Amino acid sequence: MTLNRRQVLALAASLPALNAAVAQDAPWPSKAITIVLPFPAGGQTDAIARSLGRRMEAELGQPVIVDNRPGANSLIGSSLVARAPADGYTLLMNMTALVSNPIVLPNVNYDALKDFAPVARLYEIAAIWAVPPQGARTLESFIQQAKAAKAPLSFGTTGHASSSHFFGEMLARSAGITMNHIPYKGEAPMLPDLLGDRLNAAVVSSTTAVQYGRDGRIRALAASGRTRWKGLPDIPTFEELGVPGISTETFCGIFAPARTPQPVVDRLSAVIYKIMATPEFGQDMANNALEVAAPLSPAAFGDVMRKARQQWIAIKKDSSIRIE
Repeated sequence: MTLNRRQVLALAASLPALNAAVAQDAPWPSKAITIVLPFPAGGQTDAIARSLGRRMEAELGQPVIVDNRPGANSLIGSSLVARAPADGYTLLMNMTALVSNPIVLPNVNYDALKDFAPVARLYEIAAIWAVPPQGARTLESFIQQAKAAKAPLSFGTTGHASSSHFFGEMLARSAGITMNHIPYKGEAPMLPDLLGDRLNAAVVSSTTAVQYGRDGRIRALAASGRTRWKGLPDIPTFEELGVPGISTETFCGIFAPARTPQPVVDRLSAVIYKIMATPEFGQDMANNALEVAAPLSPAAFGDVMRKARQQWIAIKKDSSIRIE
């Protein structure tokens, strides 16, 4: 059959709608899924992302790629996912910084509650105040050392205006000391300076505190949170030691772009929580000094995000803290 010009134009005009209909009817997932990780490769979060990704592949029957996009206190990777198609093929694995960044940083181009759909909370995060092996043996001793020092002691974190940066500033305010903040693009580049005594202190992950504390290469002095961490039962919390405010709601979780179809979000959530309940994934978490979080529905995880947001608004309003 030969088509005339009018028929050819009509067929061409119908192709976009036809393609969209085919795409909409295609079963999910029908292609590779990408988990954007806004942190460098090789760290605690990277290890869990890859463990999760391998198991998601087996459950979903499609490749799951971990795409490291570090930088700008996780803003680069988070902004990328906020602008990604809401089709379930691009996901974000991020921490509480997803919520705190728009509060504490200028010119953030996303809204954590409007631009992301919470999928699953993986674990809570411990921020550990650590020193080199020849450093202070207790937080009180570190404070006394800082008060006696002729120049401000240095402390490293994984980024300017990160939660760890705020925690360091809150410790300084509470103790009446001055410290020099050194921001890094992740924990991996920070560790050599802490181990080499080029930093007086640093905020590190629980994995690092266990791994490097076991053989005495660093010494953990205090931990964030409301109660002591099971992986570090001998390390007191900041609250125990009289430093208030370092017990905010924390999380690491999986997020999708807003407007991702709810059936896709629900299936992702169910698959991830199924994986989290396996002994194998639990062992991977334990190897990184982490505890699997209790399952939450996407809506309940959204409530956790809103609570964290209110806590960080209160922290930002504290006139004693200035991070420009």
